[in-house]
Amino acid sequence: MGSSWNDQKREVGARIAESAHLHLLSSIIPSQKSERISLIHSYHHAFNGFSAMLTEDEASLLSDHPEVLSVFPNSVLQLHTTRSWDFLDAQSGIGSRLGYYQHHHSSHDVIIGIIDTGIWPESPSFNDDHMGQIPSRWKGVCMDGSDFKKSNCNR
Repeated sequence: MGSSWNDQKREVGARIAESAHLHLLSSIIPSQKSERISLIHSYHHAFNGFSAMLTEDEASLLSDHPEVLSVFPNSVLQLHTTRSWDFLDAQSGIGSRLGYYQHHHSSHDVIIGIIDTGIWPESPSFNDDHMGQIPSRWKGVCMDGSDFKKSNCNR
């Protein structure tokens, strides 16, 4: 029951976040353009937020909303990992102790810090168990580096 119960709580939390985000969008997009009220993505793990296509005027209105901390344009970033949330949840147990609702209402004045300890290939966060095959379209290579050997590479 443990993992499915946690999955259900996460799914409910995601739906609550998405609903709140859509409500916020509907408050700034004119009703005659309601077909534009659409989320690209709703974030609810480390912070409460969303991405959406907005005009400059809509972005300005949204940034003036009392519940909005900041609005900024999207930028293209390099993907560093695809499994951080699973790893962090398993290590901390936060997801199993608290649901989204508690996070949402107790996360005022929170500072989030990221500590980059470098790459330690033996770390469980780099474990490639249960990952599929490397996509055939991937053209990268594993390279030796200072204190890093090709044998440390995985999928």
